[in-house]
Amino acid sequence: MNKKFSYFFLFFWSLLIFFYGLNGSESFHISLQELRSTSLDVFLKYVTRLGEWYALVPVIFILAYLIPRNQERSLRLKVLLALFIGLSLGGIFPQVGKMIWSDAPRPLAIIDNLTPIEGLVSNFRKSFPSGHTSITVAWVALWSRLAYPQWRQPLMMAIVALIVALSRVYLNMHWLHDVIVGGFLGFLSAYIGLWAGGFNKTS
Repeated sequence: MNKKFSYFFLFFWSLLIFFYGLNGSESFHISLQELRSTSLDVFLKYVTRLGEWYALVPVIFILAYLIPRNQERSLRLKVLLALFIGLSLGGIFPQVGKMIWSDAPRPLAIIDNLTPIEGLVSNFRKSFPSGHTSITVAWVALWSRLAYPQWRQPLMMAIVALIVALSRVYLNMHWLHDVIVGGFLGFLSAYIGLWAGGFNKTS
C-alpha cells in the first residue's frame, strides 16, 4: 500500500468520523443539503460516476496493460491479480452488507422535504454501506501503489475518494456512516488485493 495515500485517506476519514460523532448522519446530511446549487448538482453528478463499474475500464487498462508493458510478464500477472482481487472485493463487500442490512433506509425515505437531484433515480432502501465509495477507494488505493511513481499522486487520489464519498451524501443516495464504512471496505479490499499480488511492501 502507498504509505502517503494511507496517511491522507486515514486523515480524511478521521474527519468524516469526527463530523459523524459531532452531530450524527442526519444533521450532517441536512447541513450538506444547505450547500445545494445547480453547479454543484451537475459537478457532483459527474464526479460520483467515478464509483461506477465503467470507470474501472480505463483504470484497469492503464495499470494492467500500459504501465507494465516494458516489464517481465510476471509483473503484469501480479498487477492483474491485485486488480482483480482488490476491485472484486471492493464491489462484493458492500453488496454483502446491503444483503444483510437490506432494509436500511436511504435519506429520501427518512428526511422530509429533501429535493431529489434531477436525472437521478430515487432509491429508498439498501443504503448501508456505500458501494460507490468502496469501489472508488479501492481503485484509487490500487492506483496510488501500482501506477508509475510520477503518476501515483497519493494526495489527489485521496481527495478523489473523499469527493466521491461526499457526493453520495450530497446526492441523497447515502448517509455519512454509509460512506465512512464503504471507504474502509474499499481500503481493506485494495490492501488484500495488493497483498495477494505480492505488493505487500509500503512505498
